[in-house]
Amino acid sequence: MHNKSMCSAALVVVLEAVGCSSSPGSTMNYGAPGSGSASGSGGGSGSSVTAHRKAYVGLFGDSAVAVLDTVTNTVLKTIPVTAPDGLAITPDGKKVYVSSTDSGTVKVITTDDDTILTSIDVGSKPAGLAISPDGSRAVVSVGGANEAVIVDTSADVVLKQVPVGMAHSSCITADGRYAYVGSQVTTAPAVVVVDITGDTPPKSFPVDKSPRALSCTSGKIYFSAIGLDAVEMLDPATGMLGTPIPTGGSPHDVRATKDGKFELVVSQTVGDLEFIDPVADQVVGTVPTGKLPHWITLFTDGTEAYVTNEDDDNVVLVDLAARRVTDTIAIGNAPRKMAMQP
Repeated sequence: MHNKSMCSAALVVVLEAVGCSSSPGSTMNYGAPGSGSASGSGGGSGSSVTAHRKAYVGLFGDSAVAVLDTVTNTVLKTIPVTAPDGLAITPDGKKVYVSSTDSGTVKVITTDDDTILTSIDVGSKPAGLAISPDGSRAVVSVGGANEAVIVDTSADVVLKQVPVGMAHSSCITADGRYAYVGSQVTTAPAVVVVDITGDTPPKSFPVDKSPRALSCTSGKIYFSAIGLDAVEMLDPATGMLGTPIPTGGSPHDVRATKDGKFELVVSQTVGDLEFIDPVADQVVGTVPTGKLPHWITLFTDGTEAYVTNEDDDNVVLVDLAARRVTDTIAIGNAPRKMAMQP
């Protein structure tokens, strides 16, 4: 009897030392990056548990945002958000901004516990979202209000509204000063330059077809466009268009690799991820991904990327060097935009 009591006491000490919970159904706390806790209370081995980075996926068909553990590639939970369209994360990985198209709001999710922190009224039919490199501003393309809405991410309040007809999506320059916003006015499509931090009036560059997704790189703005099986290039200083780069049918998301060696684009009719050589201005490689690929999310180290497949209800993981899919993750109905903690 005495030995059994000693064993029970020792077991309690061990459980307390490793921070176990005796509550049934308890789950691990997946915090923001760098929030791993040391095992023990000091004087132990000094080993630590690294918090798993999370990714956030807008599930248009489920009116929700899925939270994905990027180490295990499993869904941790879903967060209700109706008609989630645009989605972006702050560079510190602490907040996720999601445009709710049918409610005219942007939902702000805290990644500490993956709950909605607040809701920001931005106007009718918000779509694309972009976050400045320093994380201080969010640019919301609000098509129904014909505006680009600038949000202060520290206070989560609207700073200003800039007129942009049928604003759909945007990209932000590396210095965080300007957003290039796609205007989908049928009779006058354009890319509009919006001063995020100053008061310079917006400047409109006419284009041939309505922009879908945009990528700001050094010296070029790449964008896909409605009804064009190619990626357009625009000079950000002059607004002059270059020769379109032929791609698979219905290209959508476009973005540069971390090392700048390639511009990536997804073809929605072919169902692949395509590699554009920005020197040769042509597609030099492809990776089949699935049905109706929508968005590309790069890992911080630039070695891998997720691609959402809207018609397959999944996300695939792509090894960019090997140019092949290494994992397929069932995620929910109609995944569109996606963002990942750094």
